[in-house]
Amino acid sequence: MAREQDFHIVVFTDTFFETNGVSTYYKTLLDWCRETEGMRVTVVCPERADLVNEALPSQVIPVRPSIGIPNPFYSDLPLGYFSRPALEKILRGIKGPKIVHVATSGALGKAGAAAARGIGLPLVGCYHTDLPLYGRMYGGSVGGRFGAWLGNRMALFFEKRTFNRCRAMCVSSLSAARTVRGFFPDEPVIIPIPVDLGRFRPGVSRDDCFRRKYGSEGRALVVVVGRVAKEKNLDLVCEMLADDDRIDLVFVGDGPYASELKNRWNARVTGFLQGDDLLAAFQQADVLVQLSQSETYGLALVEAMACGLPAIVLRSQGFVESLEPGCGVEILEHEELSTLADRCVSLATNRDLHKERSAQVRSLAVQLSVDSVFPKLRDFHRTHVQFDPVRTKSNGRTRDHARNGGLRVPS
Repeated sequence: MAREQDFHIVVFTDTFFETNGVSTYYKTLLDWCRETEGMRVTVVCPERADLVNEALPSQVIPVRPSIGIPNPFYSDLPLGYFSRPALEKILRGIKGPKIVHVATSGALGKAGAAAARGIGLPLVGCYHTDLPLYGRMYGGSVGGRFGAWLGNRMALFFEKRTFNRCRAMCVSSLSAARTVRGFFPDEPVIIPIPVDLGRFRPGVSRDDCFRRKYGSEGRALVVVVGRVAKEKNLDLVCEMLADDDRIDLVFVGDGPYASELKNRWNARVTGFLQGDDLLAAFQQADVLVQLSQSETYGLALVEAMACGLPAIVLRSQGFVESLEPGCGVEILEHEELSTLADRCVSLATNRDLHKERSAQVRSLAVQLSVDSVFPKLRDFHRTHVQFDPVRTKSNGRTRDHARNGGLRVPS
C-alpha cells in the first residue's frame, strides 16, 4: 500500500526499446525505483511490432499511434499521431498523486504533454536530445542548406509545443541548460545522468574474451561505445585511427551508420552488446575514444569511467565540459586531433599512467551513482506534485523551481 507521501511519475518517451542513452536512462530509473520508496515510475512509449508478444514489466505501457509514419531521418523517433483521449485514459487510470514527465519532443512526447494539460496534471520536462542539431544534420544530408534550415525549424516547433508549458525542466549539463533557453522561459535544474555502479565496475583482469576476439598482441585496443550513428563523428575517428597499425579500433554498438563504417573504412562493429558482453568491452579495452559533438551528456563515457577505462575525448558540450584536470580523461582541442593515435598508444603502453588514470576515472564516476543522483530527481518532481487532488486543475508554471531546496547540482 502506497504511503501518503508517495507519488507517481508518468514518463512519456518516444524511444524506449531502442538502443540509445534515453532508453538506458529510463530503464535504469525503473530498476532503481523498484528498490526505493518515495516514488513510482510508469513509462509510456511507442509500441514495437516485433515486441507485441513479449512479456513487459507492468511499469511499461506501449501505445500504438492512430496514424504511424516512419521517420526517414531518425528511426528512433517515430512520427505520427497519438490519440490524446487514449493517453488521458491511461493517466486517469494511474491512482494517487502523480506528475507527468516528458522525456522527448516527438509525436508521443508532444501528445503526452497535451494530455497532461488537458486533465490538469502537473507537467515537467527532461531534456535529453538536441533535436534542432539532429534536424540540421539529417535535414541537410537530404536537402542541403534548405533541408538543414527546415529540419531545425521543425525541431524547434516540436520543442516549443512540448516543453514551453512545463512547470519545470531538468537537464543533464550546462550546455543542455543553454540549449533549452531557446524554447523554455525559466531556468532549468541541472541533474546529471547517473551510472549503475553495481553493473558497471572494474574487472580483475583485462585479458579475457573481448580482448582475445578483437585485440592483437602488441596493439592498443581502442573502443568507441554507443549508438552507431552519423552524428557521433565516427568518420573522424576512422580518419584518425583506422589505418594505424599500432591500434585495434572497435566500434561497440549498432545503428544506422554501421554498414557505412564497414564499407567505407572496413571497420569492426560488434553489433548491440548488453549485460556481461558490454561490461567486458569496457573492462578489457585500453582506451575509450569519443569525438562526438552532439551529446547533451554522453552516458557511454560515464559508464566507461565507472569500469575504470581511461578515455581520450574531443572537447565538446555535455559531460565533457564539466571535467577538470586530474579526472583521468584526456581532453583534446580540435587542433590536437592529429596526435590522437600517439596518445592512445602512449596511454595503452604506459602501465603506470594507465593505472593512475583508471583510478581517477573510477573515483569521479562513484560520485555519479544512481543512489547519489536519483534522489535529486525524486525531490525535483516532489516539488511540483500536487498531493491535494482539489488543486490539480492548475496549469500555471511555478516560478521558484530553479531553487528547489538546493537541487541545483553541478553537472
